Amino acid sequence: MKDLEPLADMITLTLYTAYVKSIPKPNSLLVIAQPESGKTEILKKFIPNKNVAYLSDVTAFGLERDYLPKIEAGEIRHIVIPDLLKPLSRKESTVKTFTTSMNALIEEGVASSSTYATRRTSEKHVKCGLITAITGKELSNQRHNWGRIGFLSRIVPFSYSYGIESVKKIFDYILGLDYLSESDIELKRIPKQDRQIRLPLRYARTILPSTTAIAKAQHAYGFRLQKQFQALLQASALERGRNVVNSRDVDRLLHLMNWVNFDENPITLRRAGR
Repeated sequence: MKDLEPLADMITLTLYTAYVKSIPKPNSLLVIAQPESGKTEILKKFIPNKNVAYLSDVTAFGLERDYLPKIEAGEIRHIVIPDLLKPLSRKESTVKTFTTSMNALIEEGVASSSTYATRRTSEKHVKCGLITAITGKELSNQRHNWGRIGFLSRIVPFSYSYGIESVKKIFDYILGLDYLSESDIELKRIPKQDRQIRLPLRYARTILPSTTAIAKAQHAYGFRLQKQFQALLQASALERGRNVVNSRDVDRLLHLMNWVNFDENPITLRRAGR
């Protein structure tokens, strides 16, 4: 894989959480990095995957009208918005409605609704995962508002930057035109039916200290984070063709946890990437 491997790996696991039977809702992911960090390019690579809706722009009304029925039917498990700044650039009332709707969709779910524009009834709460990206500067602008509605506690933050060595590799990669030969990233083990993945208690406990440390930095208890990390462990087992989480899944997740923060930790590229 010629892309940013940790980021691509985290997106892959997030998508797989939608197919684990015991998980009440798919995980959501917020990618945080500066411009030219490759956020959009990597997200584009996941477009061909089944049950993923890739939207360059969206409003709450458009989401309810065009996508909610497909989400309810299980045809869409994750919504991917490559640049969250776009739907956030509208007038304040539209943005507030959008973030409130997404907040509900990725957590407790959306049930029956009746507005001036639409009327919809459902016997269940419709839930969906969100994968999106934003710059650190724009996140700072939105953070206060999102904090009030609890949006940031419902989504796993994955933030990164480039060290000097990585920047050098990227330029070598561009000079060699290697980016022209890149291909899409397709999930290979999507099950026809959601699978039950067993998570032994000892492995859930193994990641708890890391969860606690991350939660403390975010001024939270970490209850939601632990659930989300456990879902990623189960997703890792599913992606590797197993029904039980093992120590390899734990090692994989602990590695990815290095970038689960808002601090834009430097990322090391194993191979040249964007």
